[in-house]
Amino acid sequence: MKSEYSSLAIEKKHKSIIEMSLTISAMIRLFEKGSKQKMVSELFDEFHNLEKIENKADFELFHKRFCDWFTCNIKTAQRRRNNRIVKESHYAYYGHAAKVLDVSLKVVVYYSGLPNKIDAERILPLLNCPIDTPLLNYLKETFPSESISATTIEKIDRDTYVRLQELIRIDIRRRFNNELLPTQYDDIMWYELNR
Repeated sequence: MKSEYSSLAIEKKHKSIIEMSLTISAMIRLFEKGSKQKMVSELFDEFHNLEKIENKADFELFHKRFCDWFTCNIKTAQRRRNNRIVKESHYAYYGHAAKVLDVSLKVVVYYSGLPNKIDAERILPLLNCPIDTPLLNYLKETFPSESISATTIEKIDRDTYVRLQELIRIDIRRRFNNELLPTQYDDIMWYELNR
C-alpha cells in the first residue's frame, strides 16, 4: 500500500528526473527566467499520458501537442551585450520545443525506464532523436540533395523537423544496419560530433 509520502516521493523523483533532462538538453539558458518550472510542470503532466500511447500516430499527436504548447507559452530570453539589446525575447520555435521534449523523453523513458518498464519498452521505439546544431549540420552534409535550409535548431519548423527525423532513420539503416533506436543513434552521434 502506497502512503501519501511514498506518492509524494515518487512525484518528486519524476520531477527531478525531468529537471535533469532539461539540464542535459543545455537549452534552459535560452529561455526567460521562470521557464524551467513551467517546462517541468508541463512535462510532468504530459508524461502521465505516455501510458496511453499505443502507436506512432498517438506518439506524433503527443509530440505535436507538447511542441504547440511550448511555442505558445515559453519565450526566449532577451540577449544583451555591453548593456545593449542584441536580440529581443520572442516565443520559442518548434526546433526549441522538439529538442527539449526529445531530450526529456530520452532521459525519462530510455535512461530511467519510466513510466514503468513495460511502457518504456513499448514507447522506446517511437521516440525521436534529439536534434542539435552539430547533428543538423551532419545531416545536411550527408544528405545534400535534401536542401535543408535551417542552420540552427531555432530555424527548424515542424515540416523540417519531420524530414530530419526521416533522414535520421535512413542514416540508421545505412550506417547501423537498422539495428539502433533513434535514442541510441543520438548517443553515438553526440560522441562522434561533439568530441
